[in-house]
Amino acid sequence: PPDDHPEHRRGPETVFKQMFDMPPGTIGFEAVGEIDDDDFEDVVAPVLRRQIAGGHKLRLLYLLGPQLREYDGDAAQEEFKFAARHATAYERVCVVSDESWLRPALRLLSVFVPGKIRGFPVAGLADARSWVAEGLDEQGGSTTG
Repeated sequence: PPDDHPEHRRGPETVFKQMFDMPPGTIGFEAVGEIDDDDFEDVVAPVLRRQIAGGHKLRLLYLLGPQLREYDGDAAQEEFKFAARHATAYERVCVVSDESWLRPALRLLSVFVPGKIRGFPVAGLADARSWVAEGLDEQGGSTTG
């Protein structure tokens, strides 16, 4: 029988992929293909919930680069709802993208998330990684507290 899991149904190239080359204490996701609300719930939310349950503050990097074909409005809505429910868990969020529609969305997200939010161009991915990890030591612990 056909597998009905969303990732398998639409092909494995259409999803948020966790980036494993991130600095300690940070989490990165790359959006690939056509992203919808199920992708956030299936891939991103469980990772964030585990971090929150472990008492960790969220330092996130989202790469919405050239692999992204379409980003469904429902996916953004799911992220906003999650952020609003867990606002105090966010420490830093950066979105790496050359898409102009993201600037107003980041301003809106900053209302819900009292932590710091910044956008970076795709060419600035290395700077974005450095910024999201700023203030952490090599093990991912805070150097300020």
